Amino acid sequence: MRIDIGAALREAVAIWRRDRQVILAVAGMFFFLPNLALSLLLTTARTQLSIDAAAATDDRAMLAVMQAQLIENAPWFALQLLIEVIGVAVLLTLLLDARRPTVGEALRSVVRRLPVLVAATLLVNVAKSVGLLLLLLPGLYVIGRVFVVLPVLIAEPQRRFGDAMTRALTLTRGHVLQLVSLSAMLYFGGQLVALLLTSTANAVSRSGGNPVTMAMLATAIAFVGAALSTAFALVRATVYRRLASRG
Repeated sequence: MRIDIGAALREAVAIWRRDRQVILAVAGMFFFLPNLALSLLLTTARTQLSIDAAAATDDRAMLAVMQAQLIENAPWFALQLLIEVIGVAVLLTLLLDARRPTVGEALRSVVRRLPVLVAATLLVNVAKSVGLLLLLLPGLYVIGRVFVVLPVLIAEPQRRFGDAMTRALTLTRGHVLQLVSLSAMLYFGGQLVALLLTSTANAVSRSGGNPVTMAMLATAIAFVGAALSTAFALVRATVYRRLASRG
């Protein structure tokens, strides 16, 4: 039986309207501020990259410059990912824990289980990447099957990671196409806006744009990233509820 994606989205919107103050506080702390810091860092890196690339003598030298910039900023990407995992897990705990914890209680619960949550996120991302590298269809299939792994780990804390994966696979059986379509709608909508803003930032940096304009673009990029992470968390929670209610 198909799940009602429209109803899940309406429920997510209703949760946003009901609890937006708490959601905004969590999203601001764990999504917006880290994304803003990373955006400002990458804005500076893009400016330096434009300078270094201009000095490069050929395409191979330019590629080496870009790789060096990526390696140099890798720790910041990792830190931003870790903070985002915590934020998503806190939101899911607030939405799915039957005890209705406060933000502080949810954060303490997430910190206690952080190694498992980080390991689950990394393994899920690796599985998605491998699937997409092999062929497009296996990657899309994996995206649909792991859609509710984190919600399962949060809502059913008695489960270990392997058991949670099995539970997620059971819940998503027969719903892969729906969940992939939902993921694509959320992801590509946000990424399209972010891509336009990033392209603008690159163009401004190449033309020697002023710092105020660059900061405004970095803020806009951070806002889009935070909105996308928040939307994903809310929708995953509502989809999990509907799937779990069917056993």
